[in-house]
Amino acid sequence: MAFQSNSILIVDDEKSILFSLKAALTKEGYTVRTSESPQDALKLIEPGAFQVIISDFNMPGMTGVDLLKRVKQIDSEVVFILMTAFGSEKLAIEAMKEGAYDYFSKPFDIDEMRVVVAKACERFTLAWQKKNLEERFLTETESDRIIGVSEQTKQVKERIEQVAKSDITVLIQGESGTGKELVAEAIQRQSLRASGPFVKLNCAALPENLIESELFGYEKGAFTGAAGRKRGKFEVASGGTIFLDEIGDMSLNTQAKVLRVIQEREIERLGGNDRIKVDVRLIAATHKDLKAMIAQGQFREDLFYRISVVNIALSPLRERPDDITLMVEHFVGIAAQKLGRALKGVAPRAMTALKNFKWPGNVRQLANIIEGAAVFAKGDQIELENLPEEVRLGFEPESTTSGLDWIATEIEKGRTLDEIVADIEKEMISRILRATEGNQSQAAQRLGIKRGTLQYKMKNYGLA
Repeated sequence: MAFQSNSILIVDDEKSILFSLKAALTKEGYTVRTSESPQDALKLIEPGAFQVIISDFNMPGMTGVDLLKRVKQIDSEVVFILMTAFGSEKLAIEAMKEGAYDYFSKPFDIDEMRVVVAKACERFTLAWQKKNLEERFLTETESDRIIGVSEQTKQVKERIEQVAKSDITVLIQGESGTGKELVAEAIQRQSLRASGPFVKLNCAALPENLIESELFGYEKGAFTGAAGRKRGKFEVASGGTIFLDEIGDMSLNTQAKVLRVIQEREIERLGGNDRIKVDVRLIAATHKDLKAMIAQGQFREDLFYRISVVNIALSPLRERPDDITLMVEHFVGIAAQKLGRALKGVAPRAMTALKNFKWPGNVRQLANIIEGAAVFAKGDQIELENLPEEVRLGFEPESTTSGLDWIATEIEKGRTLDEIVADIEKEMISRILRATEGNQSQAAQRLGIKRGTLQYKMKNYGLA
């Protein structure tokens, strides 16, 4: 469901109240409509028409609580605020039990009213973001959760759909943080084994003496500390899929045992003699060059050909910049929900920096940086200054044209040229100060201004 941003309906039979409230809220940037009767107000209300409704309690023909009940039947998402006469707080509390968000008393304090309305709009936006994320999760396919529009991402999605319904072994290769586990999950959930278990093991996270007991299990007394029987990952995954992440970190001895499982479809628990049949699909992943490791005698060639019947290669994020905008929007939504903040997105300058950054940690690094930036965002979007320094340095317009395009976009959003120039000046002063390690004399010289002028601007921009 779409909604009208910052839209408010005020319902009151007193024209003076409608006038003063509309004037105050319009000045704050809200889109405000008014109605002198609850009956007329109901004609204006439809799903998504308003974020917030402010209603008087005492009105001819219908109370504010009666209107609240009718409104909730039409649009359950709208946030309802009640106005009551001074001393009628008990009525307001009863209204809150019926679903009202908050109330304020007449005569009201303008500043207090602004705070209540701002919080109500934020509550609506958070609830809408949460619902939108949930609906997307329920309706999208697994490959849709692999976000991006680049040719590389489209090819990965096609590859997943092609291999998912078969039982062939898949090797996923790509740098750390490119989403190898996400691809493995997508294959499992679209496969004929979707109802079976999906068992994961990170081969780089365990020493050799533990990884075999994790993979194959053990019998009581197999080694010191083996107080009882334990089923291994292969056994637990029978009927489903096992995902061996970072298989390139597995020792040669364990590689030989995994190869045997793939060939014979059976395992032996450590300390046991029984051969146990297992029915598993194997998906493996690595960030290493397995062919180079084979040449160096560090990876078994026969195992490589067994696990790489189909190979899915994931490109690093720096090679698919077209995916960054969608990913940023996705991670902003997640961060907003996590932090309980109403975030609408990322400012243009911040997006330019994000697109220009090389992302050595790939998608995982992007997700973490967006979450961290969201913590420091003061408004409803992430600004350039909220990003880490190494990312901020990526704010370099590629050409005069792209710089002019950004300025034009900012003007279309209602910002003045003076505001835009001030932002650019603040950023350049900040950069020069970093480059000169805070030496104000050198910075002023490089900027071509007097040291006193620089100090004034630093104070004005909050850089002092």
